[in-house]
Amino acid sequence: MTEEEAHLIQQNQFIQLCGIQLLEDPEGSYYAQAQVTPQVHNPYGIVHGGLLYTMADMVSGATARKHGKHPVTLDSDFHFLRNVASGTLTARAEPVRMGGSVAVLRARVCCGDELLAEGTFTFFYRREN
Repeated sequence: MTEEEAHLIQQNQFIQLCGIQLLEDPEGSYYAQAQVTPQVHNPYGIVHGGLLYTMADMVSGATARKHGKHPVTLDSDFHFLRNVASGTLTARAEPVRMGGSVAVLRARVCCGDELLAEGTFTFFYRREN
């Protein structure tokens, strides 16, 4: 992870509030993790869907950023499949198409071997400020 990427994550107070960590595996791919705690439960005692979506969006954006550009989420299609009340959540993203101004990635959020949610995220690469 570059210093710029680490700095962006440290500055993102929403990601910190959600308890999400962005990590890098030995192959250089990013993944996001979060512990399920009562603070991330919905009123039914299971993970709030917003956390699952945020993890998928974050890891997709970080993966899109690896190409040296500045992505912002343009669109997404996300499906909630299951849910849990405890455990460690992990989100991973893989590129579908990495274009010059638009990138499309597919993300999955799991708890162990259980697939909880998946979706497709489209990013627009904005110009640097």
